[in-house]
Amino acid sequence: MTYFNMIVPVLLAAVFFITITSGRHKHYHLSFALGGVVLSAIFILLDFSKIVSDKIMVYYQLGWKPPLGITFSVDLLNYVVCLLLIFVAVSALAISRTEIRDDKREFYALFMLFLLGLFGAAMTGDIFNLFVFFEIFSIASYALVSYTGRKKAVLSSIKYLIMGSFSTSLILLGIVFVYGSLGTLNMADIASKMALSSTTATILGFGLLISGFMFKAAIAPFHAWKPSVIRDTPLSLGLMFTASGTIIGLYAIFRLVVTVGNLNLSGMLIALSFVTMVLGAVLALQTTNLKKLLAYSAISQTGYVLLAFGLLSYAGFVYHMINLVLIDIILFIVAYVVIKHFGTSDLDKMGGLGVGNPVLFGSALVAVSALAGLPLFNGFSSKLLIYQAGIQVFPIATLIAMLVSVLTLAYSSKMLNMIFFSNRKDSGVVNIDYDLKIIMVTIAVFCVVLGIFQGYFTGLMEIIAGSGLDRELYIKTVLGLI
Repeated sequence: MTYFNMIVPVLLAAVFFITITSGRHKHYHLSFALGGVVLSAIFILLDFSKIVSDKIMVYYQLGWKPPLGITFSVDLLNYVVCLLLIFVAVSALAISRTEIRDDKREFYALFMLFLLGLFGAAMTGDIFNLFVFFEIFSIASYALVSYTGRKKAVLSSIKYLIMGSFSTSLILLGIVFVYGSLGTLNMADIASKMALSSTTATILGFGLLISGFMFKAAIAPFHAWKPSVIRDTPLSLGLMFTASGTIIGLYAIFRLVVTVGNLNLSGMLIALSFVTMVLGAVLALQTTNLKKLLAYSAISQTGYVLLAFGLLSYAGFVYHMINLVLIDIILFIVAYVVIKHFGTSDLDKMGGLGVGNPVLFGSALVAVSALAGLPLFNGFSSKLLIYQAGIQVFPIATLIAMLVSVLTLAYSSKMLNMIFFSNRKDSGVVNIDYDLKIIMVTIAVFCVVLGIFQGYFTGLMEIIAGSGLDRELYIKTVLGLI
């Protein structure tokens, strides 16, 4: 028996109960949202032994097998993605507890709809439902961006909607080409047919699909929406967009390129990774807006994940994707705390928090060290795999990645200095909610553990990445041939 197939109904039920609960019972809205996330986490953990033993779990909706039926399939790769979504959702809800004060029903209903789309996209086994779930979380995100009603937020939402509609068109057109050439939408069935033959229309379809999902992951040149969206939304949403949206976009690209299409796109991926890494780091170095700095930083780090993909360092791909999420959680909580304290996201108006705030400063220091890839931290472990792959395949890639790490250290050190030191002598002790403090410290410990025990976790990442590389097992299991 599998439990992962219960996640989407549970999240949908949470949306329903939040929606029907009147505004007089505001405290229930967060409770329903958190309850849905906790139940989803329980279902994921209940499937742990089965995913370890079976390698792939498959659920056929209404008992209809592919290619006719709708299929959910989970291997170790998207199992880890689902766990990461839980981490991000819990952290975002913890921030929202004190950040969101008005219209909580609408916020949490859209938040859970957004999360439902993310989980559905992570688990679905056919490209049309991948599109449907992407649209669910995209539509929810458009509404969430304009949630505050401020002029800048509405303008950012419109900009995001226009650019998102373009990516939607690319994905939908790609599905048309793939279905028209192969006559199927199921990923395993597509993979089996592409192993025999593939036409120009099929390759074109995959190109359109990958381009559309690059927008969701904010990979250059499809990144322009992200900084303004993060700047104009609450930080709880910024964390969801930056961490969850990015990893789902990267996961979809990996699944289509490797597991389904078995395509060799190394050259293109490496080239795009260079642009994404450098552009994100340079823009992060220039801005003094803390929210935009975090957005540009996430874009730059996404370039590292893409570089690992292009260099065929699949363990590095998984490792750095996990690290990206962990680091973002700490940085967004730190950003929320300091922006709430100073009443602004302008770094020039911050400073002086280095005294009397050891938990805040220590967590930020760990995150910045990990972000820059300093030894003994998780960022170093994943970047080392990327550097090693680059030396073997394309040495210039390692050189560029190292130079971008220097830029990363520069902008992250600037951020740390302007928040905790700068010219202000003392800005007092910051009040940090207990739940946020626990999350920050816990994630910071994870960052150190992942860095110290590099050898063990590298082997684990190879196993996780290997589950997404085994096309034959995926095809046979999903199609019910074994």
